[in-house]
Amino acid sequence: MYHAGIVADANQKNIRPAQVVADTWDSANPAESLEAVRKAVEAEGQSAINWYWKEKQAKSIFSRWIRLLAFLFTAAAGLAPIGTQLYRNIRGAAGSFDSGPVASLCVGIAAALLGLDKAFGYSSGWTRYVLTATSLTKLLHEFRLDWIALTAAAAAPPTVEQQAAMIQRAKDFVSTVQGMIMQETKEWATEFQSNMAQMEKDLKGQLDSLKAQMEKAAKEKEAAAQPGSIELTVTNADKSDGFQFHVVLEGTSGRFGDSVSNAKVWTRIDTVPGQYKVTIDAKAKGNPVSTSTVTAVKPGETAKPSVTLPIA
Repeated sequence: MYHAGIVADANQKNIRPAQVVADTWDSANPAESLEAVRKAVEAEGQSAINWYWKEKQAKSIFSRWIRLLAFLFTAAAGLAPIGTQLYRNIRGAAGSFDSGPVASLCVGIAAALLGLDKAFGYSSGWTRYVLTATSLTKLLHEFRLDWIALTAAAAAPPTVEQQAAMIQRAKDFVSTVQGMIMQETKEWATEFQSNMAQMEKDLKGQLDSLKAQMEKAAKEKEAAAQPGSIELTVTNADKSDGFQFHVVLEGTSGRFGDSVSNAKVWTRIDTVPGQYKVTIDAKAKGNPVSTSTVTAVKPGETAKPSVTLPIA
């Protein structure tokens, strides 16, 4: 009795190999022995076909849903800005809703879904399984027809040469089936290794990019925390009474006052970056005069505003 070389039980996750042996060959009844060989190899081929058709179902479901969702999220990303604008036009309101982040989120989800499909090989596996099952079905039909032809041409009982030809045909069929399964498995392994290598490369790139962004953000934060300074010039301070004026600085760090005598320039260091209002008060011919300006202090830089007192 001949046993098949592959076990593809419907309850098995993988196609399990089995030992190919001829337990019994009845030389007195070669026709019955050949019929047992035929049934065994046909069962092996059909079992492999059934396994591929069964396993492709899960992959096809995942592939279809993933690609459907990816399509919907991609479409949503493109429609979000248009929908927002239409809503604003209909309601006649400007609104503050920004559709950009929503569109970016949808695109990101769509890309993640396609990456998931590629990483786990749902679509490619579905294609491989269908192609392999179809090819195995073709081989099984060819074997059955060839066996019928060999049987029809054989004597009763078959001669030794005819028996050898029929056994060789069965052997060729089993070898081809096993070869196709091995080739499909190699393609899966190659694809899996390629996907894992690409994922590692992408992950490393993302980590390097994130690290660079964090370092850049830290440097920007450090630079933003550096104090600046102010160098204020009062162009006609020398025309004020006593050649002096009073400065009031108002900003994020509070209110600060200072007086300057015999100089046109007032300076202040270690100033927190931000916008400041500078008010200059003085007297000219006994009458108070005043002016003001707004200046921006940038990190590590010196703001150099210039004002002129309203002195006639």
